[in-house]
Amino acid sequence: MHASVAENNTGLVDFDRADLPGAFIVRSAFRSRRRQFLRLLAGSTVAAAAPLLYAQEWPAKPIKLVVPFPPGGNTDVIARMIAPKLQSALGQPVVVENRPGAGGNLGSDAVAKSPPDGYTLLASTLSTYALNVGLYSRLPYDPQKDLAPVALTVQVPLIVVVHPSLGVKDLAGLVRLLRDNPGKYDYGSAGNGTSGHIACYLFTQMIGAKVEHIPYKGTAPVLTDMLGGRLTFTMDAPSVLAQHIRTGALVPLAIALPQRLSLLPEIPTFAEAGLKGYDAYSWNAVWAPAGTPAPLQDKLNATINAIIAEPSMREQLDKAGSPPFLGYRRDAVQQFMQAEFEKWVPIVRASGARVD
Repeated sequence: MHASVAENNTGLVDFDRADLPGAFIVRSAFRSRRRQFLRLLAGSTVAAAAPLLYAQEWPAKPIKLVVPFPPGGNTDVIARMIAPKLQSALGQPVVVENRPGAGGNLGSDAVAKSPPDGYTLLASTLSTYALNVGLYSRLPYDPQKDLAPVALTVQVPLIVVVHPSLGVKDLAGLVRLLRDNPGKYDYGSAGNGTSGHIACYLFTQMIGAKVEHIPYKGTAPVLTDMLGGRLTFTMDAPSVLAQHIRTGALVPLAIALPQRLSLLPEIPTFAEAGLKGYDAYSWNAVWAPAGTPAPLQDKLNATINAIIAEPSMREQLDKAGSPPFLGYRRDAVQQFMQAEFEKWVPIVRASGARVD
């Protein structure tokens, strides 16, 4: 007894039932396995296409944009400028939610632990991505593993200001005052671990002065005490300080930029003011929870890039003293953030600054 074999029109080998008793069972089993394989293949194709289809259907409900700081600060201001444009582009409400606490860690952790479906995003800064890693012995989230960088939005230079009653007219005067009176003066920041805190701390370390740090819960109370003459100095973004500088309520001494800011061209850079090598700034970005489908992240990146490149938005951002990042695709965003992480974490750790 022999079994003849032939190649059927699918290119697969078939048994000839007439030549081999019982071969029908073998042939049926082969066909069953073939059908199972095709079903699995179809399933894997659908699974591979699912993220793209999801991105095409997203968003189908409101999006929450979490700011991990109190209202009124630069991050909040920028987020509320971008949110209406994002809402218009995506066709769904974009709600800004302030979740302050622990130098931005509480809100950042909440986003990191949210479902990776594109409906909860984080609008935050250099602080929650890198500075806090150096400041805190333990974070409730890993910014590099638990959050996916989606888009860079703006650069944030910092300006050092004093109250007119202090009688200081320039940066050299502030340096002399702080050095000659160790422990007598102070500076305020929007909270432990914020960019303003680290910027002021590095400044005092660089000039060799002993100055007390007073952390507040947000920018608004810092401004209240600065305007009331109850703080010696602070550093914050132009969007927060510009109106008070223009009215003369606060005296600007220097801005942490390589060149002067077009919004406030009268303010010298730190190098021009006599302190070369001082480097302190921040930036804003948008993150999604890690695991958010790549096509969805790409869609968000392209949408945010288009928004901040609009002439009207660029004008608003320039007036706020926060120049936009233009044309950063997701791979460039990741490279930028990795470089910033590698730069700032060692600096903060070497400074000895600790929060917990």
